[in-house]
Amino acid sequence: VDDEYTAFCTWNDDASALVRVNIETGDCKVIDRAEVGDEFQFEGCAEFIPQTHWVVKTDGSKLRVYDSRSSNIVYFRDYAGEGFLGGAAGTCDGKSLIVIRNDHSFSYVTDKDTKDPYGVLGYSIFLVDLDTGREERIFRDEKFKGGHPIPNPCDPNLLLFNRDSPPLFSHGGDHGKTSRDWVLNIQNGQVTEIRPGDPSKFSLHSNWSYKGDHVYYHGLSGDQSTVDRYSIEGSPYKDGPGTNHFIGVAKADGESVWENQYPYMTYGHVSTHRQANVIIVDNLLAYEYISGIHWEDRDSDDIPRVELLAKHNSTYAQNDQTRHPHCTMTSDGKWLCYNAKFDNRSDVYVVKMK
Repeated sequence: VDDEYTAFCTWNDDASALVRVNIETGDCKVIDRAEVGDEFQFEGCAEFIPQTHWVVKTDGSKLRVYDSRSSNIVYFRDYAGEGFLGGAAGTCDGKSLIVIRNDHSFSYVTDKDTKDPYGVLGYSIFLVDLDTGREERIFRDEKFKGGHPIPNPCDPNLLLFNRDSPPLFSHGGDHGKTSRDWVLNIQNGQVTEIRPGDPSKFSLHSNWSYKGDHVYYHGLSGDQSTVDRYSIEGSPYKDGPGTNHFIGVAKADGESVWENQYPYMTYGHVSTHRQANVIIVDNLLAYEYISGIHWEDRDSDDIPRVELLAKHNSTYAQNDQTRHPHCTMTSDGKWLCYNAKFDNRSDVYVVKMK
């Protein structure tokens, strides 16, 4: 609400904690802490609910909302026996919480050889009134798994989220037949597909633009012709032929307005500049660098201007999310926060943007 704080989780083999930190001074406050074996753990990510001092955190089938000032739990829910949470986030007006609950737990990494991917489908999206605690189911889907709720930053009626398809789910869906990113109109229940122009159709990550009128996305391209050519002619990249990937922008109604294929991908994410139409990528275009893609400022070849914002220096690893920067910017555009991991230690950094 005041761009003064961010929140993060920290954990090791002995305990875990939820922490609020003053972005400018670095002063930390532990909101809550858990010992090994406690029913609720603080691993993974946590986030502020817009326009409030409240922080939401999920753990498996459990959810808690904390007042970061008093450390009091202001809302909690345990969906035990009712599936696994695919994420929770607050609407832009700070009045509601959006929760995605899957009917069945499933991890493609650990369960793909023991569980039928077509037998774990089905999820619901709930809207929780944070004033009364009243919970309402606003969407039901029997054919996919759901996750990554991203409420629109300006319109509390719009939700960007993932519909993950079997058999690969977040690791490739149904091989490009169905898009992953969809927009839900909470008021009328209609869903709109954000469909990339790339042959793969499958995006890895997405986010709203700062005005909430566009969706940013990226993914591994279905066209790997450049890679094939490099394997024959030789690659300009010292560590291999590279992998084609795409980055794009679509309107909230699904219409793509810009998309470009790039010849060399290092795994990363798309996030949003909070004061301009700029896509922030934490590794996609320049290894170890956080970059800003000015997608409206394009040259005669339709290539946008790219600005280097910071060097994150994380010892990146695709299977370790604590090593991924996961950039987020304060709404005033003053601070860019990100995570970086060195050896066995993980830190939070901020860059002063203006």
